[in-house]
Amino acid sequence: MDEYVGLPRDHPESYHYYMFENFFKHINIDPKNVHILDGNAPDLVAECNKFEEKIKEAGGVELFIGGIGPDGHIAFNEPGSSLVSRTRVKTLAQDTLEANARFFDNDMSKVPRQALTVGVGTVMDAKEVMILITGAHKAFALYKAIEEGVNHMWTVSAFQQHPNTLMLCDEDATLELRVKTVKYFKCLMDVHMKLIDGM
Repeated sequence: MDEYVGLPRDHPESYHYYMFENFFKHINIDPKNVHILDGNAPDLVAECNKFEEKIKEAGGVELFIGGIGPDGHIAFNEPGSSLVSRTRVKTLAQDTLEANARFFDNDMSKVPRQALTVGVGTVMDAKEVMILITGAHKAFALYKAIEEGVNHMWTVSAFQQHPNTLMLCDEDATLELRVKTVKYFKCLMDVHMKLIDGM
């Protein structure tokens, strides 16, 4: 989904390292079938274009799983990103740099300033999208994602227009939602669970 520019693949905070340590080494997957953006590629734009081509050659993304930032960004599609954007080089917002400093010994000078990221349009092309939203610090972003209109300042809001999006959240993430909204979605979940149990 993304990778920091200029961070070695074996750096503990690279997404390459993270995905192998936390996912790929625990499942039966041939490493040649793993496609992660290379933030050290000699031509970053060509790397992004190649990534888009690999997605097309594979027949598209079946399921995109991602989280959001407190400002509602998905992947590194910071506030103000185009909702039809494709995989590209992105300069990170100050809020993101500050939030990610915790992964770099709280030293802002160590946080990469740019990343390669899939675009909102790239994710919108996936057959299914699952967004994980946890914690009170992301409650306002969830509110913007489902109770307000689509807005490029809250890129996660674009998924209101995706035909098959599932937003999974904990109770704390719902703190900014209207009570009526929370009750509506809890009722939907109850109906869904009854349908599953009946199968």
